[in-house]
Amino acid sequence: MSKMKKHIVFILVLVIILVSILGIVLYNKEHDITEVSSSDSEPILEISNFKDKLQESGIIIEEENDSSDPSAIGASEGKVYTIQEQQVQVYKYDLNSTDELTVSNIKSASEKGKIILSKLDNIELSVIYNKGLILITNFEDHPSKEKIIEIFKSL
Repeated sequence: MSKMKKHIVFILVLVIILVSILGIVLYNKEHDITEVSSSDSEPILEISNFKDKLQESGIIIEEENDSSDPSAIGASEGKVYTIQEQQVQVYKYDLNSTDELTVSNIKSASEKGKIILSKLDNIELSVIYNKGLILITNFEDHPSKEKIIEIFKSL
């Protein structure tokens, strides 16, 4: 192959590569495809993360039940743990939900540490918010309250 033919082949390969890259860039722009870095959004916790940390810390969960109606506070799921004969409640919110109660309670929980229980005359409950989860803090006289709260906040 002559030197001239080698240059033409090289230029053709280069043109194909550049056209391919340009095609990908234009496709992504046309279809609004952008890379989302994980640092742009808040990591979402699962209720099981909390349960695992409780157990790792030596707290014994005597009983575990699903919450009877997490939707009453706009949550997508909830668990009720019996710890030292007292109930500890934790709920998970769908942060993509557009439901009015969900959006309102997520905002209130994260900003004020309060949520509204709409089905019971809008009773206000004290909570701690952490990455899509809330811990209802109505277990005032619980002997392990501070440790449970510390574990929840450390998730």
